[in-house]
Amino acid sequence: MPLASSSAVQIGYIPEATFGVTPVSGNYRYLRVTGESLDFAITKEASKEINSTRTISSMSPTGASASGGTQSEMQYAELDILMAATLQSAYTVYGTNGVGTAFTATFTTTTITASAAPTGSSAFTGLQLGQWFSIGGSVNNTNKVLRVSTTVAPTSTVITLDANTPAVAEVSVAGVAVRTARLTHGTTQTSFSIERQSPDIGQYFRYRGMTPSKMDLSLSSGALTSCNFDFMGKDVVRGSVTGLPGTPVASYTYDVMSGVSNTANCQVWVGNTPLTGTFAKSISLSFDNALRAQDALCTLGSVGVGSGTINCTVNASIYFNNGTLFDAFLANTNNQIIFSSVDTAGNGYVFTLPVANISSYKVAAGSKDQDMMIDMQLTCLRDSTNVTPALQKVMFIDRFGVAVV
Repeated sequence: MPLASSSAVQIGYIPEATFGVTPVSGNYRYLRVTGESLDFAITKEASKEINSTRTISSMSPTGASASGGTQSEMQYAELDILMAATLQSAYTVYGTNGVGTAFTATFTTTTITASAAPTGSSAFTGLQLGQWFSIGGSVNNTNKVLRVSTTVAPTSTVITLDANTPAVAEVSVAGVAVRTARLTHGTTQTSFSIERQSPDIGQYFRYRGMTPSKMDLSLSSGALTSCNFDFMGKDVVRGSVTGLPGTPVASYTYDVMSGVSNTANCQVWVGNTPLTGTFAKSISLSFDNALRAQDALCTLGSVGVGSGTINCTVNASIYFNNGTLFDAFLANTNNQIIFSSVDTAGNGYVFTLPVANISSYKVAAGSKDQDMMIDMQLTCLRDSTNVTPALQKVMFIDRFGVAVV
């Protein structure tokens, strides 16, 4: 009799139209994972009956819940559906699948000018202040990661760039394309049916109503970048064949990212400019929806999941070289935090936290022969003073690279 191997496990998932109900049509997707902790727990209570035998007469279930998570290495496009669901929103995609229509461009260090205005979903005016993007089709700027100015909005023919992300000057380059898609948080929950498949022993556990509660992203020098998701759901169904519909959609095959997989386009900003004079050793991001399970009579498992207050934090370890960050901590000064994750081909993401408050700061000489590090946590706040309502957010994720179908 074969025994199950974790090396043979495959994770499949599909969005649900109704909480806790697996769709009967459509195609489910495979998910690349390094591990999972999906679980269904039943709370049981022993009878408190008193009897002459001094024994417990019965035990009955009093509640149940599905929970757990998936662990993955950061890669282009593969985790987009779960990232969007965690932020309870959807990507605003530029052009077609994140790539705009081609145009003839003239580059200066601070502007990109189109000979004729791109239109529709490729219109420059669809880009937001501070949005990150990359360029395709250029001689000297292809795969270069650029940022729209935070103060000068794009016109129909001109994108003004942030001075800290200059382009390389070029004149009348045909076939240039802007590549970007933007994600921020909203209020629309998405639940999934997630199935842990063990085909080596013919066992399939389908967890229903799995609503993303938390995303943890971790970047560190000398390590692959990880992105983990926690879920809260309804229940589980076991079968000897898959309970997901349709034909499985294969995972994307883009390279896994690391903290140094594309140094030319790596971004680490504290404030309105790139980090200078020192370096970041590691950065981690946590986005938590503070979900709560909703239970009820006549149902073993949750009947729904409630959303709470967004708790978004960043932890950073930075080489200690001056007292600037401590002064900001002491003065309760907010900072902008920006960091990126990019693969070797130039596909990736920039994470922008426009208002982050240093909630804890620590630096100490623990022992000799070590680098002194600033370990700080930042609480990310809503950019409530921004004059543009669409930018009054806690976090933005800008995706750039090849088209994502």
